[in-house]
Amino acid sequence: MLESYVSAGFDPAAFWSLTSRLYLAQMKGASVRLEREHKDRAWLAWHTAVLTRAETVPDFSKFVGESPVKPQSPEHLQAMCETLAQAWGAKEL
Repeated sequence: MLESYVSAGFDPAAFWSLTSRLYLAQMKGASVRLEREHKDRAWLAWHTAVLTRAETVPDFSKFVGESPVKPQSPEHLQAMCETLAQAWGAKEL
């Protein structure tokens, strides 16, 4: 179990303080991460191969599907700052 835990990228010193449930949760999380990374690499390889054969290169923003990011309102930023201050124990807002 320790060998699998370390091969998943976790600190061996932390292994000994884990419960069975925490061990399982971390190993499942590592499995999901590895699956996602594999899919990301496959996506990149496929698109690299396709784009090297393309006669014209598509516009980047259309290709990746980015939508413009709207700036946050001053009121929203103020509310976030007040929430953080309260969470961090500020005496006055």
